[in-house]
Amino acid sequence: MKQRIEVEIYNQTFIVNSEDGELYVQEIASYVDRQIRQAAESAKSAMPLRVAIMAALSIADEYHKALQRENDTHQEIDRLSSLMLERIAQSEALDGRAPTDHSLNAFAPVGTATSPEDNAKKDVQRPS
Repeated sequence: MKQRIEVEIYNQTFIVNSEDGELYVQEIASYVDRQIRQAAESAKSAMPLRVAIMAALSIADEYHKALQRENDTHQEIDRLSSLMLERIAQSEALDGRAPTDHSLNAFAPVGTATSPEDNAKKDVQRPS
């Protein structure tokens, strides 16, 4: 349920309709206020619209850099996961064991591991 929350940003009072909690909305408003004040300190012009736009650009820059870091982190996780799975398969091969389906897919949902009988059936059914 949306609630009306009063916030103050750059000496202006705003009413925000939000489904988020008041504390969260206040924190966001406080962050925006800090960004606007920081932009105002470094701006050559004291025009409020210009200051607000500069703050918005700064916030958008932070957001997009955070998205890029998240994307880079996901790619690194995927790379390391693949590397780990390759090493497990290499280790099993050196130990003289054939890699099993569940060892190659370490991220399979619980309860989906196949039995040795199921693996044997798959081996028989696979075309050469």
